[in-house]
Amino acid sequence: MTMRARTFAWLITVVMTLLVWARPALAAPQLSEAASRGRVTVYAESGLESQAAKLAEGAEAALTRISADLVDLPRPRRIEVRLVRDSSDLAAVAPAGRGAPPWAIGVAYPDLGIISIAVRRNANLVDPMSTLKHELGHIALGVALGARAPHWLHEGFAYQHSGEWSWDRTETLAGMAWFGGVVSLDELDRTFPREELPAHRAYAQSYDFVGFLSRRGRWEDKNDDGDRWPFRRFLTEVGRTGDLDSAAKIAFGRPLRELFEEWRSDLTNRYMLMPVGLLGLALWIFCAFLLTLAYWRRRRQNRKRMAQWDLEEQQRLEAERAETAARAAALAPSAVFAPSYVPWPGEDPLAEPDETDGPTSDGDPNKPARPPWIN
Repeated sequence: MTMRARTFAWLITVVMTLLVWARPALAAPQLSEAASRGRVTVYAESGLESQAAKLAEGAEAALTRISADLVDLPRPRRIEVRLVRDSSDLAAVAPAGRGAPPWAIGVAYPDLGIISIAVRRNANLVDPMSTLKHELGHIALGVALGARAPHWLHEGFAYQHSGEWSWDRTETLAGMAWFGGVVSLDELDRTFPREELPAHRAYAQSYDFVGFLSRRGRWEDKNDDGDRWPFRRFLTEVGRTGDLDSAAKIAFGRPLRELFEEWRSDLTNRYMLMPVGLLGLALWIFCAFLLTLAYWRRRRQNRKRMAQWDLEEQQRLEAERAETAARAAALAPSAVFAPSYVPWPGEDPLAEPDETDGPTSDGDPNKPARPPWIN
């Protein structure tokens, strides 16, 4: 490539970059109040009013469930949700001077009580309700703990209340269990990437570790789920003192590092046994398939057998009916025509009979009388 071509390509790149950065300022979408429920008010682009109403309806209920984990801690008073169509407009509707990551589909500003959410990313639709729940978790925890909450706790807590699930993260956790690669607790916050990747170890590990803490009871007992009480007390103590290790000792009876190692062991046990469980599931599915196949085969055979029996029964009935008809025909009298009179010997059989009833000799005493009429 010549110097002139490289210079021209560089100029094109600069111009395109400037256009991309200038686009939010030039094409900021117009938002208007679309719905309000309790502490949540949704501002949306024109045409998104119905989705805004659904978000406002579900946001207050979700915020109530989230606040139940933050006992005796400050709670958000008012939350403003800004709803746009495309994620490329999130930076345009962000608070002044704050901006938004280019890869985000939702951004929370806990200190301001503002959330920005997109309905789609380019041509891919997303679930705005799930995104809103995730960002509400960030808002609630930010108001409750302020700067005391580390990044991994923020992400794990928000994930707990969003109901998100990702196969990529599951694969990442399985790989960490099988081949190692668990990030230490001290380094976890520093390993978060600049872009949120579903399969990144920091996100997957944070989600799973906080989930482990929320399920763990006061004691190291699988049957002691604690009804989330230890996890809630842990968050309360973090908000009160800001000391994660002290809060873990008070809530769970163990320092945070020991809980982390306990989670690592639990992770290994869960995912190392996964192949065995998957194999058992595959065998069960295969057996169920064979049973289903045998059932349909037996059912088809029974249908054929029933059809054959019906055919044989029909043939038997037809044979019986034919035999009955033959017997009836053999026993019935002959249908041959019988004349109305019997001609006398020597008499013309074609001659008209005498209309005189009874026997007669036609006046001839030597001639025998005719036979009577046969009726």
